[in-house]
Amino acid sequence: MNVWRERLGPLRRRQVLQMIGATGTVLLAGCRPATSAPTLMAPAGVVPKPWADALPKPWSLTLAPAQQDWRPADQARADVLVIGDGWLDAHPADTLQPIAFEPLLSQLDGQAKALLASLGALQDRVLPLAVSPWVMLLRDDPAMTQEGWPLLLDSAMAGRVVLPASPRLVMSLADHVGGGQALPALRRQALTYDDRQATNWLLKGEAKVVVLPLSRCIALLGRDPRLRAILPASGAPLHWTVLLRPEASREPVPQRWVEQGWRDPLRRRLVQQGWRAPIASPGLMVDQNALSARLRPLLFPSADTWLRCWSLPPLLPEDRSALEERWRDSAPEPPSR
Repeated sequence: MNVWRERLGPLRRRQVLQMIGATGTVLLAGCRPATSAPTLMAPAGVVPKPWADALPKPWSLTLAPAQQDWRPADQARADVLVIGDGWLDAHPADTLQPIAFEPLLSQLDGQAKALLASLGALQDRVLPLAVSPWVMLLRDDPAMTQEGWPLLLDSAMAGRVVLPASPRLVMSLADHVGGGQALPALRRQALTYDDRQATNWLLKGEAKVVVLPLSRCIALLGRDPRLRAILPASGAPLHWTVLLRPEASREPVPQRWVEQGWRDPLRRRLVQQGWRAPIASPGLMVDQNALSARLRPLLFPSADTWLRCWSLPPLLPEDRSALEERWRDSAPEPPSR
């Protein structure tokens, strides 16, 4: 995933991944036996388990290491990749085949179409599969009446905020909080940058509020009435799961499997795990009824709020350089001794 979307590691890793995407799959394509079963590869935890279990024969599922650890041989074995949208810039357009499946693309809703429209050369090479909004998770405190992203800047939260391990996402949140000086102020609030372990920080009492995708906390919300999540009326970033076809693939998109996740009863199970189908569906009310009244507004907010949610497409090189500089300039000063 993009260093600006998912982690704070060195940019050098991304450059290596781009070289892998540009050369590795092509060089190793001949290593795949012609008679091998088609393979869908995804990092562990990216495909919801009920959907992974529904993959039809003869397809096989490979749960590869985390995407930053993928090797050229990993991708050479895959006919289809399923990844988080933050890793899209590790897959240049010339290493992928067009999706070229109008029966699926024609079903997409406005948010999914907006995502594709923002992808430039990748827009015909990406199929959105599912989406989950980023939310704020906190212990239910009646004294906390302020809702919305400005809560992250509340003085009571100083040093107790867990932000995503993604500079770009943090910058996007700051822009929606107030722009200008909001980024340095937001970074001063941070306890750490760790959306993967965010719930642990909260449950241990070290954090007061954490920012993470709804899909990573909806089960905990259902079990623990002390917790609540906020999807601000001003909208939220969207966390997408997308499908790609590597250049060496000989297989079309597994249409039946994709549509299984977009139809009941599997779609209802995915809703209960915090994932929303990216399709214009007449069954929206049925989807909403799969969730309790407490959880429903998080995945199915008002139409106006959902329209205000936003996606973060891959960065152009010149944009990345500007954001790197902005991130460096916003770093909090170390405490004086």
